[in-house]
Amino acid sequence: MLISSASLLPDDLGLFLRLAVLCALSAIFAGVVNGWFQAVAATFFGDPAPRAQGRLLGNPLRHISPAGGLLMLVTGFGWNRPLPGPPDRHGRWPSVAISIAGPLGNVTVAFLLATPIKAGLLSWAAPSPDSLALVMTGGLRSGISDVVGLLVMYNLLAAAFSILPLAPLAGYRVLSALLPASAAETHRRFQRFAPALLVALIAFSYVWPPGILWPTILQLAQWLGSLATGY
Repeated sequence: MLISSASLLPDDLGLFLRLAVLCALSAIFAGVVNGWFQAVAATFFGDPAPRAQGRLLGNPLRHISPAGGLLMLVTGFGWNRPLPGPPDRHGRWPSVAISIAGPLGNVTVAFLLATPIKAGLLSWAAPSPDSLALVMTGGLRSGISDVVGLLVMYNLLAAAFSILPLAPLAGYRVLSALLPASAAETHRRFQRFAPALLVALIAFSYVWPPGILWPTILQLAQWLGSLATGY
């Protein structure tokens, strides 16, 4: 979502840099939450890879894809490093459970973070492409509300975006595990085009707004945000 505030660059470089740091921390946090919950679920089902790769320690470098993380920072949409191996390597239902653990983790953490908002201790204004320029421009309570709002929304965006059935997102692994063998193989062969398609979908949403993602993924994230916050 940082790209939506690029107009700040010539007018207020300090505000843009502050916003960039907040968005970066929020994107990293959401990515680590998503990857960590998947790693814990995979470990629960007996997969030694997450522990061997250090994914249980919450190290961002173990979870966040450089390209996906950069897109998450700039646009609000991105992806993590996928778990190793084919989508159904743990068996059908364990693979589904492991895949959805990431987005469910994001939603759970978002709802926990939103607790002080729902209790009336902090204010809430769902971050959007039009509102980010106002982040951290008020007092202390308003600033804390802005930071919590970004953390909540980035987690909800990560959860909503990851359900798309395109590699390397969780939705792809869920669909591959559930499809019959012949259809799953066709679906997997198509996935070599998936990263380019994801980038195209993201770009389309900014070049020809509202595109596809803002009316769908953002609306889903904002609906979840309203449930989490009570607003």
